[in-house]
Amino acid sequence: MTQEEMDVLTKHLSADKQFIHDGYYRLRELDERTYEFAFLVADACGATSVHPQITIEKQGDTWQAVKLLDFVSTPVETIVYSQETAQELSERLEQLCKQTLHAINQ
Repeated sequence: MTQEEMDVLTKHLSADKQFIHDGYYRLRELDERTYEFAFLVADACGATSVHPQITIEKQGDTWQAVKLLDFVSTPVETIVYSQETAQELSERLEQLCKQTLHAINQ
């Protein structure tokens, strides 16, 4: 994810989940180089679950996915960065970023 995309996300999202267009979104800072970026869906009882939550780290001029959790998928998904998972994590981050930017621009 580019720094420009991250700038848009930090302008519109916060550590508290907020409903935008199609669901709840959250961008929670863990430290100055690490964030949790999440889409959350509500269940019948009103609780929310991450679908997915991606931990991203600043690496040079870009933000890279290092971990993914998805509690809505069956089975639950947990993906940690490795050479084998790098491409999938990158694609899932791109997908979540596009979904979020689309929701923001509605």
